[in-house]
Amino acid sequence: MTQFPGTNRKLPALMAANPVNYARIGKLSTAEALSAALHIMGFRSQARELLSPFRWCETFFDLNKELLTGYARARSEEGVVRVELEYGLETACTDV
Repeated sequence: MTQFPGTNRKLPALMAANPVNYARIGKLSTAEALSAALHIMGFRSQARELLSPFRWCETFFDLNKELLTGYARARSEEGVVRVELEYGLETACTDV
């Protein structure tokens, strides 16, 4: 397996809105993952713009509203884990 320099990160637990994996945690499309990352980093309008071509754009943000808000407020990896635990996503936290 290739090792990359720097700190490894993963996207926190979110639910997919795409029709193939609807409401499945961690089964995001590439567009959903990029949009989530933009939203968490504070680029909310760009996050929505990225998903705007998809009919399920608003569904993604509705499904993940509280999680995205919590992740955006977190200031550390531990804060992200606290948000996941608060929403009962303990199994998603095992990879941290």
